[in-house]
Amino acid sequence: MKNKSQAAKEKRGFTTELENNLFINKSDIELIPLLESNDPKERTSSATILGQRRSEKAISTLCEQLKNEKALYSKIAISEALGQIGKPAIKRLVKYLGEIGNNQHKTLPNKIFNKWSYPLPRDITARTICKIGDSILVDLNNILVNGNKKQVYEAIDAIGYISFYCENKISFEILEKSLQKYSDDEIIKWKIMRALSAFPGEKSETILLDILETSKKPELKWEAVRSLGLICKEVPKEFLIAKNDKNDNVKKMVFLAIDKIGSNKKFLNRLRHEEEAIYNIGDDEKRKYV
Repeated sequence: MKNKSQAAKEKRGFTTELENNLFINKSDIELIPLLESNDPKERTSSATILGQRRSEKAISTLCEQLKNEKALYSKIAISEALGQIGKPAIKRLVKYLGEIGNNQHKTLPNKIFNKWSYPLPRDITARTICKIGDSILVDLNNILVNGNKKQVYEAIDAIGYISFYCENKISFEILEKSLQKYSDDEIIKWKIMRALSAFPGEKSETILLDILETSKKPELKWEAVRSLGLICKEVPKEFLIAKNDKNDNVKKMVFLAIDKIGSNKKFLNRLRHEEEAIYNIGDDEKRKYV
C-alpha cells in the first residue's frame, strides 16, 4: 500500500525507471499524444522515452507542454527531454523565453547572491536551454541582436550560465554591445554584469570597475563587485573605496570578494609551487605525476 508521500509524488508525475521502461516499445507517434494525457505519470514516462530517443518529431508538443504543464515531475521530464534533443530544439524553444511562469526577474534584487557558483536562470525555458550546452551560444547571441526585450532578458542569463560552466568566450563582444544598446535598462545591465563573471580579462574588469565607480544603484555596484571577485587575480584598488560604501550590501559583497580573490591567489600559488616541485625532481619521480 502506498504511503501519503508516495501518493503525493505520483500525483505530481513521479515515475520509476521500471515504469518508464513500460513505454519503450511504443512508437513516437504513440508517445507524443501521451504528453497531453490526463495522467501526469504517463506524461512523465512519454517525455522521458522521447528524450532518450532525441525525438525531433516531439519538439513542438514538448515545448507547448512545457508551457502548460503543472505537475512538477512531468515538467522536469519535459525539460530534460528537450535538453537531450539538443540543438534541433533551440529554434522552437527561444520563442518561449520569458513566456512560461512568473518567476523571472522583473526588478533588481534586494539582496546579494553570496555564493560563487553561477545562479541557475529563473526562467524555465532558459533553464532548459542551458541543458543543451555551448553548441547553442550562437543562437543565443542572435537573440541579443534580433530578439524582443523579454527574450533578451532571459537569453542573457542562459549565455552567462553556459559560458561560465563551459568556459566558452564567444559571447563577450555581443554582451559588450548589448550593454551599450540597452544602457538605459537597469535589469539588462545587471544581468550582463553577472554574465561578465564568465569572462575573465582586462576588458571585463574595466567595464565592471567603471560601473562600480560611477553607478548610483547599489544593486549594480554589488553585482559588479561579485563578478570582479570571480575574475580578478588581485584586489582592485577601487575596493578600498567601496569598502566604505553607504549601502551595507555593497560593503558585505566587497569583503566577500576580497576573501574570494585571496583564496584564488592562494590556490594558484600552491599550484605553482607544486609545478615547480615536479620540475625540480628527477625523471623517475616525474613519471609518478604523469
